Amino acid sequence: MPMKLYAHPDKYLTKKMLIAADYVGLDIEIPKNVGKDEVGRIPVLETDGGCIFSTGAISRYISRLRRDVPLYGQNLLESGMIDSWTEFSTNELEVPLNIWVNHAKGAISVPAEVADRAKADTQKALAVLDNHLLNFTYMVGDTITLADITVCCALADGFKAVLSKEMGGNLTRWFKLCCSQPEFQKVIGKIDVAAAAATPAAKGGKPASPKASPKEAPKKKEEAKPKGSPKAAPKAAPAAGGAVDEAAVKACGDEIRILKEKLKAEGVTGKKLNDHAEVGALVKKLADLKQGIGSASAAPAPAAKKEAKAGKKEEKKDEKPPEDPAKKLKKVWKEGGKRGVEIEGAADMGGLQFFCTSVDEPEGDLDLVLKSVEAMNEKSDPTEEERKGGSGAIGKMVFSCGTDKLAIVAYVQEAKQGELVCSEWLQKVLDMWPNSKVTKSGKDYCVGFIPADGDKNIFPLKIREGLILEANNFLRKKGLFPEDDGDSDDDFVFGDDDFPSM
Repeated sequence: MPMKLYAHPDKYLTKKMLIAADYVGLDIEIPKNVGKDEVGRIPVLETDGGCIFSTGAISRYISRLRRDVPLYGQNLLESGMIDSWTEFSTNELEVPLNIWVNHAKGAISVPAEVADRAKADTQKALAVLDNHLLNFTYMVGDTITLADITVCCALADGFKAVLSKEMGGNLTRWFKLCCSQPEFQKVIGKIDVAAAAATPAAKGGKPASPKASPKEAPKKKEEAKPKGSPKAAPKAAPAAGGAVDEAAVKACGDEIRILKEKLKAEGVTGKKLNDHAEVGALVKKLADLKQGIGSASAAPAPAAKKEAKAGKKEEKKDEKPPEDPAKKLKKVWKEGGKRGVEIEGAADMGGLQFFCTSVDEPEGDLDLVLKSVEAMNEKSDPTEEERKGGSGAIGKMVFSCGTDKLAIVAYVQEAKQGELVCSEWLQKVLDMWPNSKVTKSGKDYCVGFIPADGDKNIFPLKIREGLILEANNFLRKKGLFPEDDGDSDDDFVFGDDDFPSM
């Protein structure tokens, strides 16, 4: 029997509770007789043990119901961080945003200075969120939490009215990821986020300044002239490169940041991080791009050509020689075999049937990711000193990040092929991002990839966690990721955190 939620169905605060309920599988009904006379007494959630009132309390209660769906975080620290962002949303974002939106719609009338202040405060809050999401896929942790639901519902309510051109690139990417989840779409509907990226917010959360009016232009021209000298200032020497490609500069900067994150995760820090060959190469590339070298419109002068020639000789010395394919395959096979043993052990303990995870060694190479999964599924010899493989009876989706693409391999064991179509599972995940492609399709193994695109803020490391969540959601709908009934441990999908060596 569904729980009753006495709340206004159209308010964004109600949508926040409904999305959380959908994630944990809680059946909630909003009675039709909730009217204006209820204002001041709602929202209230009626449970078998009593009533809970206020949006925050109800949302936290719902988010704590399922341990395997950690909407309230994986630990106490994450729970505290989620509280921090929900309070930030309530106090710093929602209050000014509601004033701005309602004033823009004509629902309320406030003095112009109040509306301007509300707009400025909203932009400050958006800048904080955009800066935070520069280094994080989600607001807290590696999956959707109550923090994401809270902020997304607040933004969605004002998106069509005032926010379509106010959000920065990181915030837009995150907002699009949240809005693409079926749990969000069921409650808030489909939102076209494409317009948000058309005019990204300027650095610091302020909108990009408009072009100078014809009256202002001459003034700026006069200010540019040097004062106190009768002679005209000498013309600056032309740059060695051509026009600067801002999009390429941004994409290269993002590449450097993502690579550094990956290396830090592998334990490379401090001087070793700065001296790393790949980091150095990207830093040099960024410096060149900022000077217009390497851009499509660059036409190097003769002197620049000589410098480029000398630079190429220097580069060859620093260039990392390509790794021997046989050695690389050996590393990939070893990593996959070890992972297979871990999966087999988890299956013995918890009745594991499916899981999603990632591997590092293939570095986004489609053939090598497939080899890695084959190594996981290899029959293991219990007499071997170092066992490998052994997880062929477990279905899996494996992700590997490269600089140019995210490679994905889906595997469905023969016993489950009547319940799950491998190609459908993979396609559901690939459909999350544009220009994705399937390169191999079979009953057991399917292979595909999503190309990186700096202009659209698509980077393998950034999008991977959202895709793992989507893969799990698809399994849940097929009944292969069961609801938590308190006494069944069968058919759980395990992720990276379940394997201590990752």
